[in-house]
Amino acid sequence: MSATIFDLHTLPAMPAALLRAAFTRRTARGTALPEMTLRAHGCRASPELLARYRAACGFDADGFLPVTYPQVLATPLHLGLLGLPEFPYPVLGTVHVRNHIQQHRRIADAAPLTVSCHFDGQRDVPAGQEFDLHTRVEAQESGELLWQAVTTMLRRNGARKDPEPGRKDRPPDEAQAARFAASRPSPWTVPADTGRRYARASGDFNPIHLTPLTARPFGFPRAIAHGMWTLARCVAELGEAAHADALRLDCDFKKPLLLPARVTFQTARESGGVAFRVLSEEGKPHLLGRLD
Repeated sequence: MSATIFDLHTLPAMPAALLRAAFTRRTARGTALPEMTLRAHGCRASPELLARYRAACGFDADGFLPVTYPQVLATPLHLGLLGLPEFPYPVLGTVHVRNHIQQHRRIADAAPLTVSCHFDGQRDVPAGQEFDLHTRVEAQESGELLWQAVTTMLRRNGARKDPEPGRKDRPPDEAQAARFAASRPSPWTVPADTGRRYARASGDFNPIHLTPLTARPFGFPRAIAHGMWTLARCVAELGEAAHADALRLDCDFKKPLLLPARVTFQTARESGGVAFRVLSEEGKPHLLGRLD
């Protein structure tokens, strides 16, 4: 964990955190990531925002946070780290490529929590530099670790002709195709306002997710769905499989999901878990994931 811990008594407001992250003047020399942990105490899910989140993603209200929801609570801290003057990269153009979540125990809707985040794991990859944001969610009173995640971000080297944040799609693996072929595909119609609905629930008003007009300056012909909305929608579709106390959830974000869209959700039951994916009408993957 990073050596310096900066304690907050409340989570930063999302709009302000997003603006600071996008427009902070950078003072870093080189590519070293700041060695700092941001930690917020007394974090609770807002009942109103949680209800919006469930409605936007398809979750039922059962008294426990969806396994993807603590990421929403942590996002202002992620933006706080990305907005540090010592952070070496521009935030605009840095994309979310993978997510790993480990839930140790289900979290009650109104539970008071301590949320902490720090950088780690910077590495060179063919497309540029990847780095990880590590998140821990603990019970405020006992300090019990309830949930943790690794959010992997990519900062590309050089300009790209296409705006897609995913790596180049490889030809589909025959074994993978056969695995999913045994399941019944579920068609989804994803409305044009999906990004706006998720933004009102999560506070993530990144302009690439809102309207065609606000997305075009960033190279997208239309708004794109939040990657974490797509993941949450998949988890909601999995139903009871996502209601266990101890869960591991992994996903790779691939082709951006332009709104509105018609996509296909597929699952493949495997020993100890279930693989899932979201495909475009052309059969290209938007997301590949696994729940154990």
